[in-house]
Amino acid sequence: MKKTPYKRLVPAAMIGVGTSVAPLVLLMFGIIQFNIIRLVGESEVTAMFGICAGISSFALVVLSPLGGFIADRTYVKFGRRRFWILLGSVGGCICMYFFANATSIFMLACSWIFAQFFYGMVTNSSYSIVPEQVDQEKFGRVSGFIGASAPAFVMLGSMIVMGYFSAVSVQDKILMIAFGQLVGGVIATLLIIEPASVKPEVEVSNKDEVKGKNYFYPSFKLYPEYTWALLTKLLINFTNAGLSMTTLFYIARFAMDEKSIFELNAFTSMGIALMVGSGLLGGFLSDKVRKQKPFVIMAAMITGVCMIAFAFSHNITLVIISNFIFNLGFGMYNAVDNALVNRILPSKDNYTKDISIMNVTTQLASSLVNFVAPVIIAFGAATFGDDGYTFFFLLLAGFSILSAVVVFPIPEVGKPLKKDLMASLESGATEAISSESPQQTDANSMTKAHS
Repeated sequence: MKKTPYKRLVPAAMIGVGTSVAPLVLLMFGIIQFNIIRLVGESEVTAMFGICAGISSFALVVLSPLGGFIADRTYVKFGRRRFWILLGSVGGCICMYFFANATSIFMLACSWIFAQFFYGMVTNSSYSIVPEQVDQEKFGRVSGFIGASAPAFVMLGSMIVMGYFSAVSVQDKILMIAFGQLVGGVIATLLIIEPASVKPEVEVSNKDEVKGKNYFYPSFKLYPEYTWALLTKLLINFTNAGLSMTTLFYIARFAMDEKSIFELNAFTSMGIALMVGSGLLGGFLSDKVRKQKPFVIMAAMITGVCMIAFAFSHNITLVIISNFIFNLGFGMYNAVDNALVNRILPSKDNYTKDISIMNVTTQLASSLVNFVAPVIIAFGAATFGDDGYTFFFLLLAGFSILSAVVVFPIPEVGKPLKKDLMASLESGATEAISSESPQQTDANSMTKAHS
């Protein structure tokens, strides 16, 4: 198989992931809100934004894995990963054009959904080249680099679009972001070397395994490690999604005004640097010691402790420190957990689909948390007589701890996965049968006939 040289593959994956994640994050920095204001006015923006965000999140829970399923079954001479990185970039750019020039909320919501879908195809295809082309002993460091790319491109895009071109209209900002991603997608496509994608010939020696591979969701019976990895990612994303309530938390507990909150958010955003650094360090160390689970468990526990600090903090300084430490833990978690996921993916025929199911946990967690958070906070306030955030953050801490717990059933680096054990047992049985003497075979046949 043709492979991309390591020094080309890492930049390609970083550019592919970074430039496709950054536009969706940058839109949330007020761009989408002002684009909605352009259509409905300031009085309706909160309700309309909530409706659009909720619909798009739930739509992507279905569309993203479906897109991954299609990508894995795209057979082209160009190479399926390169094909979807390029097509996703072009499709995302077109959708962003319609998003910028939407004349109705329906048009805005549809273009937003499909922009996220196409950029998600770029992201997942860029992730898929890692398990396909990188040696397993380098999964950690590569995942660290890729994990650092998204916040790095978000910071760069924020400085350029929100800073240097701050006076530019919202529509022009959207088009600038789309063009920047398109350039990044083309560069990633040119850097990647990939063989032609051809339809594989399926061997039916193991009917259960073939059937398991054809499930839209990998069979728990054959690939239990995949479900455990999905659960740990979903649970940690519940915790991370809960941080979207911090602005209201600052108002409720510390009575902060708008100006103070923006200044605080600007200051704590520097924690992204810690997220990048801890991701790179965690990925490198996990490869060095050939251990992944201790890093994932430790990182999840760190985020849980930070949520407990949030719950009981009545000092803004403690909140700021906890925020920085959370970024430290979450960065390490993302890098090493992505390496763990690459190692336990069930089948090379379904990499993009299986990775997209993993990544959709972000949208699913965000949708559910944003939907139920007001109810949980109200329940906490009524039950404990405070602002409600003590109970809310303790619940988020519980999700982090559970995320660490469900890592335990996953085999460590060097230990066989269940599919490997089954293959080994079947191979041993086949060898034993083939090594039998003719007399033994005849005896066995007679015994079976007698039975």
